[in-house]
Amino acid sequence: MGAIIRDEDKTEIQKRLAGMTQPVKFVYFTQEFECMYCRETGQLLEELSDLSDLITFERHMFTEQMELAARYGIDKIPGTVLLGENDTDHGIRFYGIPSGYEFSTLLDDLNMVSTGQHGLSANIPPIKLPGS
Repeated sequence: MGAIIRDEDKTEIQKRLAGMTQPVKFVYFTQEFECMYCRETGQLLEELSDLSDLITFERHMFTEQMELAARYGIDKIPGTVLLGENDTDHGIRFYGIPSGYEFSTLLDDLNMVSTGQHGLSANIPPIKLPGS
């Protein structure tokens, strides 16, 4: 399979990610059977992580690491968790392939997790995730 992110788009994506200040990690859950878009989603996330030194990519097999998936509340695949510095979990999850409008949202979320600038009121209580 060829590249998912076109060469002509890489520069624009790097510009959108230029404001990142802290590391962000993709924790990706997949499997090799009965999973539409798992392969493509993993490839997209890997290609995206190659565009910034502040993005890392971690792949996990859902059926083999169900306990870890459950800790993050992942109950379907492909499932992706965005973690901030020191593996801080901000509750951001993507299911399926983040393409189309969701790709833009993914880029925005990378910037928010990296900078801590989310634009929400400080009065909003944190989300309580299962197992936390």
